[in-house]
Amino acid sequence: MPELPEVESVARTLWDGTPSLNDQTIIKATIPLLKVIQQPDHLRFAAEIEQCCFINLNRIGKYLLFGIESAKGIRHTLVIHLRMTGRLFLVPEHEAHQQHTRLILHLHSGLALRFDDPRGFGRVWLVDDPAKVIGSLGPDGLTISYEQFTKQLAGSKRQLKPLLLDQSLIAGIGNIYADEILFRSQLHPLIPVSSLSEEQRQRLHSTIVSVLQEAVAMQGANIDGVFKAGKFQVAVYGRNGSPCPLCGDIIIKIKVAQRGTHVCPTCQHPTS
Repeated sequence: MPELPEVESVARTLWDGTPSLNDQTIIKATIPLLKVIQQPDHLRFAAEIEQCCFINLNRIGKYLLFGIESAKGIRHTLVIHLRMTGRLFLVPEHEAHQQHTRLILHLHSGLALRFDDPRGFGRVWLVDDPAKVIGSLGPDGLTISYEQFTKQLAGSKRQLKPLLLDQSLIAGIGNIYADEILFRSQLHPLIPVSSLSEEQRQRLHSTIVSVLQEAVAMQGANIDGVFKAGKFQVAVYGRNGSPCPLCGDIIIKIKVAQRGTHVCPTCQHPTS
């Protein structure tokens, strides 16, 4: 699944790359998979997005927020969540429809914004207020301050791995980066957050930000080909049975909150 670094890389590619979505006008929408549109219904979606111009692109957690404006000056936000296998491409019109294409936004320039999603779990909203979709998210993992972090953790007795995955507490971290963050923090995923010392809390916070910053700089991780440009090298995720890059002990895979979790039993000993 694309996580914060991969989604950030998608945003930068679409907005800062060549070609760019910046100032492109939508001529029409084609929706091969109707259920991809969550709000409004697909007919109203297609009607309201026509002749709208892209004016900005932001990201919060794993959500992409495209600011668009109609010819009458009415502004909306196109919200897209890629879910497990979603991918966005800015392509020539003749490449607009592929086997797993779920949504096409045809542009005035002869290009098209194509949303491919082999598993079909990705979702799209067109709203006047993005808080209707993302209002329950916690602070973004890339920019969360230590003060925000300690506030989100306050009073919690949850284990570390489920806490990191809770988007209402910290937005953007998924299974891959939770494992990498905990490994670099030398913290076991089953440790209750309430047992952390002040030094461990500080270490965890700084590692969250530094791992995500590093991954963004490397355009994310190329796991299962979801974001093929990604060059971030995982240390433990998916490497069960391989030697730990720090101590040489064998990385193991356990289940935490129904998620496969990769741990070095030496570097992340529960009592360390």
